[in-house]
Amino acid sequence: MFPPSIFDGHHLLDMTHKTPETELDMIRDEEFESKSGTDIMEAPSGDDQDPNQRPKKKRYHRHTQHQIVEMEAFFKECPHPDDKQRKDLGRRLALEPLQVKFWFQNKRTQMKAKHERHENTQLRNENEKLRSENIRYKEALSNATCPNCGGPAAIGEMSFDEQHLRIENARLREEVIIGATIQNKMQFLLQFSVGF
Repeated sequence: MFPPSIFDGHHLLDMTHKTPETELDMIRDEEFESKSGTDIMEAPSGDDQDPNQRPKKKRYHRHTQHQIVEMEAFFKECPHPDDKQRKDLGRRLALEPLQVKFWFQNKRTQMKAKHERHENTQLRNENEKLRSENIRYKEALSNATCPNCGGPAAIGEMSFDEQHLRIENARLREEVIIGATIQNKMQFLLQFSVGF
């Protein structure tokens, strides 16, 4: 009725009776296959492998407060210990050199992330400061007046030197007016004092 190739290999419907032990074994197998490589110990290879023995899960290890304090102090002196230093430190703290190596890797990564967060905060603050300064300058430019006529200045249309010369000319004009006013007053006072 059905071609024989449909049910070869993987069975779409498995009608066999399963015991609780075989179902538990299947669940364990699925969990074992879904774990990442860091969660399970490396299985022996080749002839050393026992087909009935499953690889053991890695035991999660927390460092003691004493170990952390010692490694922190060593990290301040030397953030990149060599093999010999890691072995000595591991021997003193009852840790494997690989554990010491990974602790230092993690600590360097943690310090780098902390430094980057601090740098980002500083850059964000500096950026905000520059943005507010830019807004102030834009407002000042929009409110700028021409020193000659008192009207709105067309700053974008003239060069910096031209702007500087115009400002200097306006200042000199004011000085000439003040000088002329003083001269007129002096002449008046002279005429007034001569008349008496």
